[in-house]
Amino acid sequence: MYDTLVSILIDRFRVEPEAVSPAATPAALGLDSLFVVELSFVLEEESGLKISFDELSEARTLADVARLMQERQSASI
Repeated sequence: MYDTLVSILIDRFRVEPEAVSPAATPAALGLDSLFVVELSFVLEEESGLKISFDELSEARTLADVARLMQERQSASI
């Protein structure tokens, strides 16, 4: 799921690839609270994963976001 998240960040949010790492925070990547709202919509649209704004807001790092994505994917199987 991390690779999917990285692709979304680079392709949809125009984040520089070299800035992306599992420990990176959205703020460190220049992404604000609007990003969290948009990411919630993008994840549902592209992957069918429903992750709320609140859940994404609590994720401190990209690894945390990827973990949420994995949990949702596993729950839907």
